[in-house]
Amino acid sequence: MKIFRLIISGPGSATYNMALDEKILSRYLEDGIPVLRIYQWQRPSFTYGISQYPESEIDFKRCLSDGVEVVKRMTGGGVLFHYDEITYSFVCSKEDVGEPKGVFVSYKQICAFLIRFYESLGLKASFALESEVFLDRCAPHELCGASYEKYDIVINGKKIGGNAQKRKRQVIFQHGAIPCSIDWGFLRRYLRFLPEDISLKVTTLSEQLVSVPDKSILEQKIIDAFGSVFDACFIEEKTLV
Repeated sequence: MKIFRLIISGPGSATYNMALDEKILSRYLEDGIPVLRIYQWQRPSFTYGISQYPESEIDFKRCLSDGVEVVKRMTGGGVLFHYDEITYSFVCSKEDVGEPKGVFVSYKQICAFLIRFYESLGLKASFALESEVFLDRCAPHELCGASYEKYDIVINGKKIGGNAQKRKRQVIFQHGAIPCSIDWGFLRRYLRFLPEDISLKVTTLSEQLVSVPDKSILEQKIIDAFGSVFDACFIEEKTLV
């Protein structure tokens, strides 16, 4: 059984959340102790991938005027909206998630804990590649939620959440979002090219469940699923890095 530090940091600003994820990775490179972090967002925010130039996608002026944060992630991918969601991040060695040295294991293996999490809510989740509509929806898009890649997770034919990685030698850092709800009308105020049919392709827990459990329950279910899939136990860290 592997021991992970567990950080439950609660709601934070976008700047704080992304900075703490970077700090967690930096500390792992120093001490080699894996970490699972669970967190939330204080206010509506956008993050964008490290190689992305989002000025053509996001109305920065309106975001600034309305107090909506926009922050770069250290991982790749497109624009992500964050607010009513549970977000996770983890950093560990390849071996900690069952990936032997010299072998690159796909998101399918690493994201198995998310499938387990959704199943714990009574939902039938699968990877997009296994979906009947995958070939019709696999075109890339600057908005992460509008893209449809092989190992995105789908429920009832709709994508839910998103995940991004950063790798450094034998180290894996990954973070991702589990949306409770999304206000598409709100997003249209700030995104220049949000597909009109986005709500037909993307889903949330509130759409799939009769009643969404309290966020503290969801957080514990994520922790339990991660521990079960990766044979991990946790030591909670009260003082954040």
